[in-house]
Amino acid sequence: MDGDDDFGAELAASLDPDSWVWLPGVDYAAGWRVAREAADQLNALLAAGGVERSQLRAIADTDAQGRPVVRLEGVTAGWLHLEALMRLAANVRREPT
Repeated sequence: MDGDDDFGAELAASLDPDSWVWLPGVDYAAGWRVAREAADQLNALLAAGGVERSQLRAIADTDAQGRPVVRLEGVTAGWLHLEALMRLAANVRREPT
């Protein structure tokens, strides 16, 4: 399940019951909507840079206080592609390992 268009499913998938508590009166949906807009913009930029969504994607979330949070999740190939794009943008060469 991707959860792209489902606030509840995407938020529920990211819950850690040991560190996440629902607070009464907190508007988690509002924070998630803000995070979702930022995640959509970041995903569009990643796609424009050639990063496949299956390799790296931004995911909207909220913290325990309802503040918007965007997480990046992906496999090694996606992170390495992002690293290469960031190095190009910063005009920085990779040091040999």
